[in-house]
Amino acid sequence: MTREPVITIDGPAGAGKGTAARGLAARLGYRLVDTGAMYRALAWSVARAGLGAEDTAALRSYVGRVRVALDGDRVRVDGHDVTDEIRTPEISALTSRLTAFAAVRDAVTPLQRRAAAPGGVVLEGRDTGTVVCPDAEVKFYLDAALEERARRRKAELAARGVVVSVEEVRREIAARDHADSTRTLAPLRKAPDAIVVDTTDLTSEEVVARLVAEVARRRSAGLAPSRLYTVLRGLVALLMRLVFRLEVHGIEHVPRTGGVLLAANHASLLDPPAIGCVAPRALTFLAKAELFAVPLLGALIRRLNARPLRREGPDAGALRTALRALADGAALLVFPEGTRGDERTLRPAKPGIGMLAVTGRVPVVPVYISGTGRAWPRGRRLPRPAKVVVAFGPPLGFPLPSGAAPSEKKALYARASREMMAAIARVRDATTGAHEASGARNPLRGRNWQHGEG
Repeated sequence: MTREPVITIDGPAGAGKGTAARGLAARLGYRLVDTGAMYRALAWSVARAGLGAEDTAALRSYVGRVRVALDGDRVRVDGHDVTDEIRTPEISALTSRLTAFAAVRDAVTPLQRRAAAPGGVVLEGRDTGTVVCPDAEVKFYLDAALEERARRRKAELAARGVVVSVEEVRREIAARDHADSTRTLAPLRKAPDAIVVDTTDLTSEEVVARLVAEVARRRSAGLAPSRLYTVLRGLVALLMRLVFRLEVHGIEHVPRTGGVLLAANHASLLDPPAIGCVAPRALTFLAKAELFAVPLLGALIRRLNARPLRREGPDAGALRTALRALADGAALLVFPEGTRGDERTLRPAKPGIGMLAVTGRVPVVPVYISGTGRAWPRGRRLPRPAKVVVAFGPPLGFPLPSGAAPSEKKALYARASREMMAAIARVRDATTGAHEASGARNPLRGRNWQHGEG
């Protein structure tokens, strides 16, 4: 059964995130995870303990012992309900300073990720779509004019019996905006693939209605290809057939339903469209997160089943994105070699690909594509005509024994990487051998794409 999506709502203070998140969670029947409240609760506890807002050994030791929990709409610290006590300007200012420290984030972020893991949740905060759950299926970024945000926050505080002027609130929000957006660790910023909603002139009901409509559109699309994907797939197939005399073999090896990992060699920018246009089902791709920020291009690749991949630092986010796609039943195309190279030489797989193959618990179909390296090699500005062949091999399986020790898992990941590249090499040898033998039948048993297969 496909799990429900994870939805993130980020944005600056006073943009209406909290109200929108509560309304959206209620409408969808999802669990609400107020990440900002968790940080506020930790700040309240730090203030109560008399610790300063400095990154000291005492602070790091203290935050590691505090137990913060969400109980519906209530926030508890070590079992004590602090829901009403954490919504003050003083706690807001302290929270902004504390969240700049790695020790504080290291204490809270794992809790937030565990809460999101089952799906069917709405996370609200400032970095839920960029740091906590960068692989969330639906991301929103809410914003509003500073004066409107200050007015809303003043009304919110007044409802709790806190009397402050609009100007005082405006200064506090502006200062926090600056601190949150300029800090080095997890700064406030819009995720490249987030949907921006300006709430300045919208009522809370209108904001929730807009979010619900977008989630419904994403859910109804599901794993089915968009109309744009279908149209472009046909056009690309026609172009590849006319210009590159495209052939495909062995497509019977690709499961028609369920999660599957397609692992291919990589020699050219033509590889993804060539494989995508002949695969018997829509494919999901991983693309650099920076591409989603490019106007028009970002919207286009989202509709073509691309999911963001952040390349800086450890690749844990990319692994989560890939595993979530496979769990949702997607056919995920990956290039184990990582970057483009000479198609005649298969390079070792990147370390993470073996882990993905094992922990994904789905069939792995080896793919060998030839001719794209000649048609559009690295460094050439435009492609040139050349024969292109895509061949799919028999699927592989990499079961993970229960109770395997970390050292055993590491060895299994390494073996999976080697076996994957070896399988791609076998597909290569079978395909090239069949073409070299005059009149010989391809042992992969596929037919020429031009004759109706694929």
